[in-house]
Amino acid sequence: MPLYLDEIWLNVSSPDNANKLHAMFKEVLSGKTGFPAGVTLKAGPWASNEEPKMILILDIQDHAKTFVPFATLVSQGLIAKRRLTPIVEWSALDEVVKAL
Repeated sequence: MPLYLDEIWLNVSSPDNANKLHAMFKEVLSGKTGFPAGVTLKAGPWASNEEPKMILILDIQDHAKTFVPFATLVSQGLIAKRRLTPIVEWSALDEVVKAL
């Protein structure tokens, strides 16, 4: 299962943007609009209390399919940036150490 830590920095520079983001993510997370095909929420969402950021753990079969939805939100000025970090089990490190 290809898991990713998905950090999404939100552009909440105005009340209008904050309301749009809240409504959009509420629809996605409730399943009304949902995630792109092949994307499943495994944990979260969490909100950061230090940055305007949303944090998710996702199973993403093909992260290229998330490009258009996120690029659209960035171009609309709703999302500032995203960091998608692959997550592997700790046992994967055992394999690295064995290969050394």
